[in-house]
Amino acid sequence: MKTKLSLILGGMLLICHTAMAQGNVVTISSGGSQAYVVKANVPVSSSIGITASQVTTAGNVFSPNDSTTLDFGTLTYTTTGTPPINVFLPTVYYALDIAVQGAGAPDTLVSYTEGLNPNGSTNGLGTKSMITYAKEVFSSSSNPIETVLTSPYQPATLGSLSSAHIPSTQVAGGWLRTYLGVCTGNPSTDASNCHPFTAADTTGQYSGTLTFTVTVK
Repeated sequence: MKTKLSLILGGMLLICHTAMAQGNVVTISSGGSQAYVVKANVPVSSSIGITASQVTTAGNVFSPNDSTTLDFGTLTYTTTGTPPINVFLPTVYYALDIAVQGAGAPDTLVSYTEGLNPNGSTNGLGTKSMITYAKEVFSSSSNPIETVLTSPYQPATLGSLSSAHIPSTQVAGGWLRTYLGVCTGNPSTDASNCHPFTAADTTGQYSGTLTFTVTVK
């Protein structure tokens, strides 16, 4: 009797283990159907990367800028060009790539605070430099596809920035690139009210602080 009971219990356990291995058994009639909802959740990223690059004005060659200082260096006085003429120009400008490291798009606020200004209370770096925004998207080539954002987003002098907002909808599917450069005196490329450095400016070190506040959306 004990042997039979053990065989019966063993068989029940085998059936139980088989059912558990296969999951719940859904019985449908011949020719019937059963629908299953398939789901997966992609989490919103909590990480944002900002990569700064120094770019040469001649040839537009990018190189990493690992410092949080964006230095245009000692400007060179030029008397040739149509325009610019009789202005001080740098040999570099900067590109800052703001990208979400995961799912989502960067929603960006940009502000500027004037620093050292040998000219006094006006005509500092806030009126001598400008910012331009672009959407970058990965492509099959080594270079991303770039779409420069138009008004009202840019271009703008740094001094005109008062929590300028670049919404995530403008760069969805890619990332935000900001170009930072000194005004050249060329009205076709400079922002409105962008004034180049000239011999009329006071010599010395000019500076300011550019701040990016970024959230993922």
